[in-house]
Amino acid sequence: MRNGIFTASAMALLLAGCGPKQLALPGDPIDKAATCAVVSAASARAGAPNVKGDLGFDAQTRILHYAMLAASEGGPFSAKKASEVVGRMGEVEKAVTDGKWQALMAPCDQAYPEVKKTAGIELPKGKFDAEIGCYSLGDFLVKTVTTSDPKAQEQLAALMKMRRDLDGSVGSQLKARGAAGYERTLELKQGALGRMTKLGAPAETARICKNRFA
Repeated sequence: MRNGIFTASAMALLLAGCGPKQLALPGDPIDKAATCAVVSAASARAGAPNVKGDLGFDAQTRILHYAMLAASEGGPFSAKKASEVVGRMGEVEKAVTDGKWQALMAPCDQAYPEVKKTAGIELPKGKFDAEIGCYSLGDFLVKTVTTSDPKAQEQLAALMKMRRDLDGSVGSQLKARGAAGYERTLELKQGALGRMTKLGAPAETARICKNRFA
């Protein structure tokens, strides 16, 4: 009988060792953002099991937000860093989703509180700051989010219209500030995008922009 108990206990430990691995957030900023983005994607899929195609606009921009936040850390928005995060997502996806990814949801929320912020978002007070911020955010999302989801496509179409509507005003104000060249214009737009990224969830920030400028 005693041998039977010990054998059962050993088997239980063996089976536990073969289960999903315990995970921890990486210290590297790029790896950490990529890991949390994969966790967000896994959570979105788990919460919408009947969705076979692309996720909706809110879910996609929430996943993308981690790359945006990593790209905005410590200064103006860096497209290079955002691309690095997106690239790393594919590399860490299997290790994360094969492990206990659910245990990382709370640590990701703590590390990136802006992702879940959907209330109390306020656009910059200055007219130009709000316009260039909304223009830059809309431009980035339109160029980055690829989807076949009809509702998401409607959101992107509205952002494209907002971008067109703001184009003349933003362009003239950039010139008035002496930003006629490409490099200076890009610098100001990336700075604005970095600030907008930190306001809260991109989907909600984009809706506020559309309500004001579309």
